[in-house]
Amino acid sequence: MAKLKAASLADANFSQQDEAVREYRQQEESFLAVNDAPVNNGSVYKVYKLTDTTKKGRYHMECVDDVWNPETKKMERIRLLNGISSLSLEDQKHLDKAYVEKNRRTLIFDARILRVPDHDTAAIEFLERSNANVNNVNKKGTRKLTFFEWNPQRQAELERSKRLAKVEAIKAATMASSEDMRKHANYLGISFIDELGFPKTDDALRNDYELYAEAQPNKFMQSVGSKEVEIAYIVKRAVLDNKIDLQSKKGSAYWANDGGFICKIPSGTNLKANDYLVEYAMLPTDESQQFLNQLKKLRS
Repeated sequence: MAKLKAASLADANFSQQDEAVREYRQQEESFLAVNDAPVNNGSVYKVYKLTDTTKKGRYHMECVDDVWNPETKKMERIRLLNGISSLSLEDQKHLDKAYVEKNRRTLIFDARILRVPDHDTAAIEFLERSNANVNNVNKKGTRKLTFFEWNPQRQAELERSKRLAKVEAIKAATMASSEDMRKHANYLGISFIDELGFPKTDDALRNDYELYAEAQPNKFMQSVGSKEVEIAYIVKRAVLDNKIDLQSKKGSAYWANDGGFICKIPSGTNLKANDYLVEYAMLPTDESQQFLNQLKKLRS
């Protein structure tokens, strides 16, 4: 079962700042790339950019790749050559080795930017099918350096969707009841203790809750109001109130005061005992259902 991994508030704030800096760099560089692109015989240029904002100098991209062909449902090798419109090696079998070696193309990202005129259809096709293109829905594997096509319209849509996501998340955080906020804050890993070791007031906790929603709106909205959040809160309270015993026998969970065995806590899992109990409670088995029903009785 997939588990939504919680991030700390500090991580969320750092991520928000880092994202803002990255987006500013992307927009500034893209503006310069579009405006500096030369116009030759009315050609329109496509602009591609490396996703790594720290990359400097020139990056030479070798134009050979093994890509997925959605029509044949097979992997195939493509290669970009001067004077050859087809990328398929099958269509290049008639070429002699000397011609291939002399005409192999390399695309150069200068200061993270590559400009390709629209008439260079072979290069554009290669870039669209490349596994290094983060927007390629058919990409396979991973690449050390990746790139994307700068599309002002799409970028505007993405920026707007991000703003709307933040607005929606902040609104949800603001409107949540104190009880729902505490349950969700617990799940997200937001600390209930301030930097001096004192319990946070509801106002202080809600401030951090709203900051998390602003910094990580997608993660926030994925879990808000979910069954998993409710169960995680009940499990935590049961452990803190010593109604679940995780100490008497390592690797096992029991109900306190000889209340009986609950389940084994697998040693090979990366989950903490509390998190494993949450997942256990959500399994579609009779034992898990009995555990969940007993948990609910503790809160009634």
